[in-house]
Amino acid sequence: MDEVHRAGVALAGYLQEHLHGTEDFWLWVTYLGDPGCIFLLYFPLAYALHHQLGVTVLWQGVICEWLNLVFKWFLFGERPFWWVHESGLHDVYNLKQFPSTCETGPGSPSGHCMITGAALWPIIMFCTDRLQSILSRGMIRTLPLILYSLLMVGIAVSRLLILAHFPHQVVAGIFTGVLLGYFLQRNAPHDRSFAFFVRSSMCLLFGALLVYWGMSACGVDLSWSIHLASKWCMKTEWIRPETRPFSSVTRSAGNALGLGLALHCPLFRRLHTDTPSWRKRGICLLLSVLFLKLQQALPLPVSPPLLYYLLNFLRHCTCPLIVIILSPYIVRGLDSGTMQKRD
Repeated sequence: MDEVHRAGVALAGYLQEHLHGTEDFWLWVTYLGDPGCIFLLYFPLAYALHHQLGVTVLWQGVICEWLNLVFKWFLFGERPFWWVHESGLHDVYNLKQFPSTCETGPGSPSGHCMITGAALWPIIMFCTDRLQSILSRGMIRTLPLILYSLLMVGIAVSRLLILAHFPHQVVAGIFTGVLLGYFLQRNAPHDRSFAFFVRSSMCLLFGALLVYWGMSACGVDLSWSIHLASKWCMKTEWIRPETRPFSSVTRSAGNALGLGLALHCPLFRRLHTDTPSWRKRGICLLLSVLFLKLQQALPLPVSPPLLYYLLNFLRHCTCPLIVIILSPYIVRGLDSGTMQKRD
């Protein structure tokens, strides 16, 4: 396995040498693969295209983010790229450190590749089906799959370039993401009870805690990535609290509960009695992204950690409510006001 890791370090050095000067572009690509974009961008976009598609994308993001964390915990023996510092290979290959490499939850499989790959899969299938219903032949019908493949390869390259993962970790992430995307899209909870979402949220939250406590009791240090990041990161401000493992747990659990609150809100049926025009969908999308960005920009206290995780959970509970309830409600109010003025 050491040879696999050494080959990965050599590949990262090769990419940094030959892609020098394009770092900003690849940092942008790795941002597109950030699991946070599922909740801030891809979910609102999918919901604007089709309501059930949006629910599917959000649900797959929630489940796959939780699974990715558990996979990394059970594969705790898998070396993160921080190992190159300990081994001395970082200096041998003259590798440049990026802010994004100071994540405290790296490992195998790559979360950027796995979670984003799984969440985007329903969107790709939705677009492919629409194109195939319009066009009887032609390569353009495969355009969504081509774009999806290019994006996943780009995310994989960006993760290697910024030293966040080894090659086999991004390959494992893409493979796992496609498989989960294919199988999970058939089981999205479109018509489940509110109690189902409450149970799901609690299972995600306490399930992760049980795994953590159980493995810790067996002598496994699941905070190794935090220790390595704190030791080797060039700047302490690069170690962001939202990259900590339990931040993703509270994000997933919060979105699961928020989805149930939104789908069972008394306003839900009133706001979705008819199919909105593309103009309304576009305005809803813009409002949703704007509100979510503003919400995420609000700073949370980093300490004590329990307070941070609680507030992070509550913040993400509101994400589905913003997209499914708040934005459509504002658009309907604006549309009603316009109609009254015309009358």
